[in-house]
Amino acid sequence: MKSLKYFLIAIIIFTPPILYAQDSPVEKGLKAITSDALRAMLGFLASDWMEGRAAGEKGEYLAGDYIASMLQLYGVKPGGDYLRGNDYLNSLLPGGKSYFQNFTLIKAMPDNKPEFSLRSLTGDLTRETGFACNVDFSVRPLYNSVEISAPVVFAGYAFKNEKIKFNDLGKTDIKGKFILKISGYPAFAEKKLSPSEINASVSSFENYAREMGAAGIIEFNPTASVTGRAEPKEFLNLSPAENNQNIGRIRARYTLPGKTFQEEFIRITISSRAANEILEGSGIILEDYLKKADSNQPYDLPPLTGKLVYFKSSATAEQLNVRNIVGIIEGNDPEKFIVIGAHYDHMGMKDGLIWNGADDNASGTVGVMTLARAINATGVKPDKSIIIALWSSEEQGLLGSRYFVRNSPFNLKNIILNVNFDMISRHISDENKNGVTMTYTTSLTGLKEVTMSNLDKYGIDLEVNYQPSDDPPGGSDHRSFVEAGIPVMRFKPGHREEYHTPYDEAQTVNWDIMEKIIKISFVNIWELAN
Repeated sequence: MKSLKYFLIAIIIFTPPILYAQDSPVEKGLKAITSDALRAMLGFLASDWMEGRAAGEKGEYLAGDYIASMLQLYGVKPGGDYLRGNDYLNSLLPGGKSYFQNFTLIKAMPDNKPEFSLRSLTGDLTRETGFACNVDFSVRPLYNSVEISAPVVFAGYAFKNEKIKFNDLGKTDIKGKFILKISGYPAFAEKKLSPSEINASVSSFENYAREMGAAGIIEFNPTASVTGRAEPKEFLNLSPAENNQNIGRIRARYTLPGKTFQEEFIRITISSRAANEILEGSGIILEDYLKKADSNQPYDLPPLTGKLVYFKSSATAEQLNVRNIVGIIEGNDPEKFIVIGAHYDHMGMKDGLIWNGADDNASGTVGVMTLARAINATGVKPDKSIIIALWSSEEQGLLGSRYFVRNSPFNLKNIILNVNFDMISRHISDENKNGVTMTYTTSLTGLKEVTMSNLDKYGIDLEVNYQPSDDPPGGSDHRSFVEAGIPVMRFKPGHREEYHTPYDEAQTVNWDIMEKIIKISFVNIWELAN
């Protein structure tokens, strides 16, 4: 027995100790970010079953239920509306709040066949000329029904610029009248004004016409014999870029309900032959006017008499129920919040094709879900609370995030940062597969240094173009927070040719850059939250 005793003692003395390495919270979180998990979640969200996740449609509801269930799986507490009994997923929760912030949109659809005609009075004779839509005229979509009959005035180029003392309108009374104008501006202006000055004069005219009470603007190009364009009959063999230009144009307009109707202003483009019909008998010689205006010679525009324009356009409207998804990871300080957000809606189905939106924005949605998983995988409660938000209706004008900011269940003064994820899975180019842009609010001092340090510390191979701004640009949901005075940050690689086409599919995703963006975002957020 003594020999056995000494043998055991010898083993204890001479065997080196076994070290059990304990991962840090950040390392635990990073291990929860895996390519397999990204592929699994994105593959489902960008599948045909989601039918393109159009706002308020079946596919978006399916995607929303899936996202909410994943947040529940990852330990994120619900942060949306209080429970409603008719929601199956909510009925599984123990009580209190749901994962859904419900709201209503108004979906308006303009008329496919507006009417535009001219009534000409000559002595006792009245002649009415009807014009064909998308041949002799086209109309900027109107989302309220309009019917109007009004006189018309010809204003040449309708170009006004104080610097060169040029004013086609002169003292013409345009209140309650349609303004017939030529597209563009007089040629001599290019010698006296910069391009930006010319553009400012041209683009400001509509606001001027509105302010002066004009009925609308009728515009034409003297060389254009027709307006609009022929609809393509065959598009399936076109390239993604060509499809982007030719199919799937959104015609509906979505708005958050307000107390007043959104103001409409009529803009009609007509063919040269329709313009000539309006000018007929007026004494205005178009070629003479153009020659003199382009060389800055005076030209008196006689009034159009006996000309009355009739225009009619109708629109339909319906309510649409949609949902943001809101969860919360409670921190030690319940009064300080970081919002991690992405939109989960996309374009739906159009022209017989499903627009699956893998990069836009299943990638950002998966990024936010994965960050929720990683934060809880740390096993440590962050100092600041973290709001996990997936927005509806971004494609309709950032409406989900805008609704959240206007109707937040959290005090906006306590939201110190919004981190936005939109299209994080496509590299800029084949020559620059690790390049990303980091846009952030200038007041986030030290963020560049923190990011550079974390990239180096955790071996994340990204080439970051840092772009601080007092007014961070971009057409994504971070703008809703910028407008509310809340600092923002986002990583974005770049658009590719599949953007907003049916070809934005899972097989185009660059999993490597997506994983890297999520990892650097996690370590940055974890540092900022603590």
